[in-house]
Amino acid sequence: MQRPVPACQRFHTAADLLGKRWTALIVQALITRPRRYCELVQALDAVSERMLIQRLKELERAGVIQRRVLDERPVGVEYRLTNMGRGLGRVVDELERWADQWIPATK
Repeated sequence: MQRPVPACQRFHTAADLLGKRWTALIVQALITRPRRYCELVQALDAVSERMLIQRLKELERAGVIQRRVLDERPVGVEYRLTNMGRGLGRVVDELERWADQWIPATK
């Protein structure tokens, strides 16, 4: 009898990162351009600010996004995808195409 092949740890880590609620939407919001925090709040209005902050910190620690404090008054914060995040953006784009084809639209 053969043993089941264990899941690749890197794949498992990537799936866990992308599979967290709101992560793909944050990446999708940053694909076209960097955004200020207030723009992300508006774009992702279904996400609580507490959850958005938590996800942004996780994505920054993972190297997917970069946080930049803007030198202005009042102080602004901008988020942008890193090279790693832009690579993940391609995955999110494909997921969006798949969903458009296979997931029924809801009202």
